[in-house]
Amino acid sequence: MTPDLFRELVAEASLSPNVHNIQPTLWRMVDANTVALVQSPTRHLPVGDPTGRDAAASHGAAAEGMIIAASARGIGLSVTTPESNEVARLGVTGTTAPDPLAPYLAQRRTYRGRFDKTAKTQARAAVQALSRPDIHILSDDTDIARIARLTDQATMRAFRNRAYREELTSWMRLTSRHPDWHRDGLNAKAMNMPTPMALAAGAVLSWPLFEILNALKLAGPLTAEAAATQSAAALIAFVQDRDADPFQTGRDWHRMWLELTALGLSAGVLTILGDDAVAAAEMAKRLQLSPDQRVVTALRVGMVDAQRLPSPARLPVNELILP
Repeated sequence: MTPDLFRELVAEASLSPNVHNIQPTLWRMVDANTVALVQSPTRHLPVGDPTGRDAAASHGAAAEGMIIAASARGIGLSVTTPESNEVARLGVTGTTAPDPLAPYLAQRRTYRGRFDKTAKTQARAAVQALSRPDIHILSDDTDIARIARLTDQATMRAFRNRAYREELTSWMRLTSRHPDWHRDGLNAKAMNMPTPMALAAGAVLSWPLFEILNALKLAGPLTAEAAATQSAAALIAFVQDRDADPFQTGRDWHRMWLELTALGLSAGVLTILGDDAVAAAEMAKRLQLSPDQRVVTALRVGMVDAQRLPSPARLPVNELILP
């Protein structure tokens, strides 16, 4: 592997899904046959992800992205034992055939708006082609509506934590004038919000306005996303064992999302269904999970015109590579 090829692979791996688009993964080329993943010292979520589980899953997704990208060049990579201060290492194992999911690395997007209602039947048929042991597909409109309400209730519980809100809004880019609009975080376009709405959302989540609106029972309606969730053709609950390695979970998660993309589907994340204890317990009951299983997260899935999908905000490659 040459330094130029390494840069190409990092650029493609950086398109992998990661929590709040904080992009916690840095890369180092150890030698021609080995690359290392390293946790960024400044990109973490101490309130929203205190154990680092979501960051570890993000690293796993990035690793899977690089493995898939390398396969498109005929290079086989596998996960090997990391050295101190590294998350993981990837080592060249020889030549390999291109992964069928490679063409979709650059096509996958997070979509937070409403899906095309005229394509709901088509999308519902497409999602049934996704056959994996780690997912549960919910396509009944009544079920989707109930989970949409459950999601909004869980979101409100999280928003009542001022520290959580402040951390979340620190990663929100509410106008295109924000210096990190194209670099990271959640910009208004990615959140499917016109600038005035995005600015209003930032204000609603600020202290003390949120506390006032919450006391008046107005915060819930202003932050609700039930309409977008109910527009989905299906909800996909991503399920793993409770003791599953989060790095591997991230790898599996990325592949599942790419499989959706290959089916012509777009998706938005409902992470709160796994993060909120009450919602997670309700989902486990609804899906009849065993005690050793948990819902990691969920996706709302449907079809949408590709022109409505936002371009990903990503850091420049040179900021992702360590000497």
